[in-house]
Amino acid sequence: MLLAQKRFDVFYAGGNYNFMQPTVANPDNNYEASLFANVAVPIVFKDSSAWITIADYQFYSINNEFLKTDSSPIKRFDLHGFLLRTGYVHRFNSTQALQVLIIPRFMNDFNASFEKSWQLGSIITYEKVKSKDFTWRLGLLYNQEFYGPYLTPVFYMDWNIAGKIKFTGLLPVYGKLYYQASEKLTTGLHFIGLTTSYRINENGFENYYVERNSIDLSWFVNVPVFKNIFLEARAGYSLTKDYGLYAENQKVDLAIPLKYFGDNRIRANNEYDGSPFLHLRLLYSLPVK
Repeated sequence: MLLAQKRFDVFYAGGNYNFMQPTVANPDNNYEASLFANVAVPIVFKDSSAWITIADYQFYSINNEFLKTDSSPIKRFDLHGFLLRTGYVHRFNSTQALQVLIIPRFMNDFNASFEKSWQLGSIITYEKVKSKDFTWRLGLLYNQEFYGPYLTPVFYMDWNIAGKIKFTGLLPVYGKLYYQASEKLTTGLHFIGLTTSYRINENGFENYYVERNSIDLSWFVNVPVFKNIFLEARAGYSLTKDYGLYAENQKVDLAIPLKYFGDNRIRANNEYDGSPFLHLRLLYSLPVK
């Protein structure tokens, strides 16, 4: 059964559309659209350790909630992110492993300085296989965002709860509760919480950055369309969907999920409200023996 069979996602591509509410700044045609693609290449060694490389591209386009006082406002953000995760997964034995990845990022609007658009992050996790139905990892995720250091303690679970129910997730970043409705239909709940930042450079807003915060909750359906190729659709609501605009010299001392320390920044645009969204992607996924 697909549920009992672990899989490795080699490639996926898709898009997302948020139906943003009309605002004073954007009374008509207010939305967020995004495109994304991901490819992963593992090199497995004889001792079952592995070197893994994952490349991501993300694109977000959204109306800016500019201030009424802006004489020449930014009307729209078009943000590009290129992410690389590469590193070593060392397996001590059949039940224990250590994963260390470095994560360089290039994040900008294609107008900002090339040299100032780089970030460097990393993740380290320790893995324990408790049984054939439960694996956990404990670790730390770090990224040097444009607003300062961002640190996230993470806990990963891969848990076959019951015959047709499974949960996987890297908490608090993402989680997925699966229900195997039939041999060709998997459905369930999905959430993801992302915080990223992008360097921008626009007239009147030279050397600024955008801090993107998003917490999405959705119902998903996953169906096979061809051998090892799956179509996944999600419909849900963005509990948080925000793009804060700040000058490059305005930073925080330290950020952790939902909490910033030493945050005295002055925001240069208005906040956004949550909104419903639709998400669609194609996956090429291989079974792992």
